[in-house]
Amino acid sequence: MLHLESGKDRQENHRAVVLVGIVLLLLITACGDITSKETEAERVARIREQLLVDSAQDAQLRLGQFISASKDSIEADHLVNDYYSNGGEWAWVGTDTSRLFDNATNMASFLEKRAEVMGFSPKAFFTEDIRQHIDHLRRLDFDSAGISPTGILAQLEWNLSRAFIRYALGQRFGFVEPHKAFNHLDKRPEGGHRIVYDIDLEQPDSDFVAKALINAQEGHPVDFLQSLEPTDALYRQMAQMLTTDTTTNGRKRLLCNMERRRWRHKQKPSEGQRHVFVNIAAQQLWAIHPDSVLTMRICCGAWRTKTPLLTSNIRLIQVNPEWNIPGSILRNEVSRHGGDSAYFARNRYFIIRRSTGDTIPAKNVSPEQLRSGAYRVAQHSGRGNSLGRLIFRFPNQFDVYLHDTNSRGTFKAERRTVSHGCVRVQKPFELACFLIPDADEWLLDRIRLSIDMKPESQSGRNYLKEHAKDGTPIRLINSTSVTPNVPLEIDYYTLYPNPETGEWETWPDRYEYDKQILRRLKPYIP
Repeated sequence: MLHLESGKDRQENHRAVVLVGIVLLLLITACGDITSKETEAERVARIREQLLVDSAQDAQLRLGQFISASKDSIEADHLVNDYYSNGGEWAWVGTDTSRLFDNATNMASFLEKRAEVMGFSPKAFFTEDIRQHIDHLRRLDFDSAGISPTGILAQLEWNLSRAFIRYALGQRFGFVEPHKAFNHLDKRPEGGHRIVYDIDLEQPDSDFVAKALINAQEGHPVDFLQSLEPTDALYRQMAQMLTTDTTTNGRKRLLCNMERRRWRHKQKPSEGQRHVFVNIAAQQLWAIHPDSVLTMRICCGAWRTKTPLLTSNIRLIQVNPEWNIPGSILRNEVSRHGGDSAYFARNRYFIIRRSTGDTIPAKNVSPEQLRSGAYRVAQHSGRGNSLGRLIFRFPNQFDVYLHDTNSRGTFKAERRTVSHGCVRVQKPFELACFLIPDADEWLLDRIRLSIDMKPESQSGRNYLKEHAKDGTPIRLINSTSVTPNVPLEIDYYTLYPNPETGEWETWPDRYEYDKQILRRLKPYIP
């Protein structure tokens, strides 16, 4: 409980003493007036209502003092404090104590039950304090509370609103804001932090708190909170698993992945729509269709170059791509080999002057020039290219993509966090077939022939027979559009049902994102 010493506070306490004296006098009078038609309970209720009216102004002052002294770091609490600081109407404490008692008691009971289901502590929703303050107010017992009537009224209003908004905001949008949790972890050499979470989520608008508290004012707070419960089937299954899992690690994993299911993606595939789901923690890709699932291993970003989490749409399959080496790799890895023709020849790299587009011999370009930004370096397409033979492009701010690789042995490793951020796929041709299901055999054979696979149609076999003798690589196709675009989700779950088998599986917290979620859930966990 907060106790503040100031001139205003002493003045308020003096007024509170006067109010209490009046209350006691009225109570004594009530007890002695045996001829009155009012019962003692009715008289106490009337006196209590009058106390609420007489204490309103001082209670508002006290609430302002509570807010000024608050050190809460929870976003929901900040929003509540802003609401009252900007003159928001009181939602709970008014002149009708019967409604106040019912709403407060019902909400405390609801939050206690729901906290247990969620694996949270009821203390996170102030339920014990709310019950105690209601009891003191019901009995007009302020001496044992160690605080003035105005203080109890202010504390009750504040706790009810904070508990209400904590739960409402958390269940509707998440108790953890992932953009804040993950996008300030990895420092960039050039300054700032790397963005690693770029999924567009539903977010509360600026009026969410005010709109929510209107429901409390109208007397339907529990109904409103129930309307915000996650309806996601996986969330509900995890919540059920939480009731039987007694292990510390298992419960922590469940809490983290339940939180992820509270984050509502703006972009998600429609019912029955084919889509691609990449789970970085699982190091797996699933290409999902209602009647089939294609699964494959992936290699993803290393610790310092984490694969960003995002949603997008796959639009293009490119065949035999050149690799334009990103600026960070050019500066940090390639530039030191400036002037070394053998290195550039061995890796099939070539150098282009940006201003003219001319190809410049490697021996003529120094490390300093490569770091200057005046040149770009690319790798010839075909065999040996780091992107492999197929690349799957989708809009994103990171210039990352799904692609084949020339280092296929890496897929055998247990830990496959090895890339600069892109996702290497184990079965690129099978993924291409999934993305263009209506492709005829000649289109598929043009892709096969262009990446040195055997054709399967008669047209393909005839073409290979006619052109194989000249010894030059067959390049029948450069790219093909994915129409309609196929939704892509690159996400991170350490607990998830395998889309192919339906069995729940767990994976290591490779990027320590669970650790970040748990740190921010700490105020809510027992």
